[in-house]
Amino acid sequence: MNVHEELMLMLIVLSALLYAVSFVTALAGHIRLSFRVFAAAWLVNAMVIAGNYLLCGHPPFGNMYHVLCFLSLCFLPFYLFIERRHGLGWTMRYFSFASVIPLVGTFFLERDLAWQRIPALQSPWFVPHVLSYMIAYATAAVAFLLMVIGLWQRVDRRQRWSDASLQIMRVAFPFMTFGLWSGALWAEEAWGIYWSWDPKETWSLITWTLYLVYFHCQSVPGKRRLAPWAQILAFAALLITFLVVNLLPKFANTLHSYA
Repeated sequence: MNVHEELMLMLIVLSALLYAVSFVTALAGHIRLSFRVFAAAWLVNAMVIAGNYLLCGHPPFGNMYHVLCFLSLCFLPFYLFIERRHGLGWTMRYFSFASVIPLVGTFFLERDLAWQRIPALQSPWFVPHVLSYMIAYATAAVAFLLMVIGLWQRVDRRQRWSDASLQIMRVAFPFMTFGLWSGALWAEEAWGIYWSWDPKETWSLITWTLYLVYFHCQSVPGKRRLAPWAQILAFAALLITFLVVNLLPKFANTLHSYA
């Protein structure tokens, strides 16, 4: 491990620890302190992204290590938007908790800090495509977490959690839609075809469709009891899209094998 790898590892560990401290202090009721620690963790996380950028010389989005580092960065800005737009300040502890998980995931991956872009990733649509999906995935994860916790609440309190989850998904879904659309444009420029039924493309479409089913269930009074199950299926498909397709050896020869 060279000096650059050691420095990036130290920053990742520090950021993950600060995110965890933010979560614990929020649980203890120290909301202001929790937010300050959350912001400090985000700044350290941003230093990781900046370091990855300097080492690569271009936006570092081409492998799972870089993507997970950036995924953790998405939670705080989206929390601020949700808090101001919908008054969901009480959800901060769940955003800080979710921020820890991707950074922990980087410990199990090879850290290719000097990753070089292959020609297919030099399209101008590549970065917007990845950014939109990272925002969508981060927020969908928090929405799922709120829904699951809500299922364990008293019946008279479940609606609050369900409504919060729905409000977050209403913001996340347009980013998912843009990611799907921009991915098709990127594919046409990189490989000369808008859609090839590549495993990642296929599962992205399945995920998008299942979230449409979730919104349908939420909008029809007689089907709202089915909404949690639709959201569980949609998030399971999201995990397959984001993790399984990228990491399983059987998909090593797909168009998205670089990830």
